[in-house]
Amino acid sequence: MLRIYVDERENQSGIPDLLRSYGVAVVLQQLSVGDYILGDGVAVERKSVSDLVNSVFDKRLFDQISRMSQTYALSFLLIEGDLSRIKQITDRWKAINGAIISLIMDYKINVIYSMSKSDTVEILIKIAKKSQEQDRPMRAISLHDKRKLSSIEDFQEYIIESFPNIGSNTAKKIMEKFKSINDFCNASLPELEKALGSKKRAELIFSIIHKNFSISSEGVENSNEKENKHKSLFDFMDSS
Repeated sequence: MLRIYVDERENQSGIPDLLRSYGVAVVLQQLSVGDYILGDGVAVERKSVSDLVNSVFDKRLFDQISRMSQTYALSFLLIEGDLSRIKQITDRWKAINGAIISLIMDYKINVIYSMSKSDTVEILIKIAKKSQEQDRPMRAISLHDKRKLSSIEDFQEYIIESFPNIGSNTAKKIMEKFKSINDFCNASLPELEKALGSKKRAELIFSIIHKNFSISSEGVENSNEKENKHKSLFDFMDSS
């Protein structure tokens, strides 16, 4: 059984429901990179024609594709809709062509075109089938989006991002404030609250850092729940 992980923000597009109608098991999660994870190291960013134009001009697209190409071995940009509409939306349509060429050349991104949501669903299913057939003997999918790390600063930010509700921007600000992971872990609760801007988040992270580890019956249950939540694609396929 095919299982596709979908960013929960894609739910309003209707595509997850269409995937389900084809018998695909859809898992909605908040993905930090990409809109669809189709196999181990395979991700897709979907853009409607209008969203493509807007994301090129506000520079959002380059950031999204850059992070996706750093995180996944095989990345796709799927452009959905009638491309002729680009000229109706903007007279700077040549800039859109230039942006796509730059993405292909600079980030080695694969670009796919789809005329409709139903076409998109068929494309996603075909890629998922092919990638999951190839990956079956290999390691399971990891949903922990680990980008390529090349410096001490990258590793430090990545460790901070592993805490709940801390994204890349917040992690960078935390490291700029505390200078080291050691200082961050030794920060007082008021210091964490000030840095995070949330008492609730500060209390949770403070507890994670300082609470002694123990395995209780409740802890085992929570651990199992978490394990099931982050179970790999092939674990589900093998058990189905």
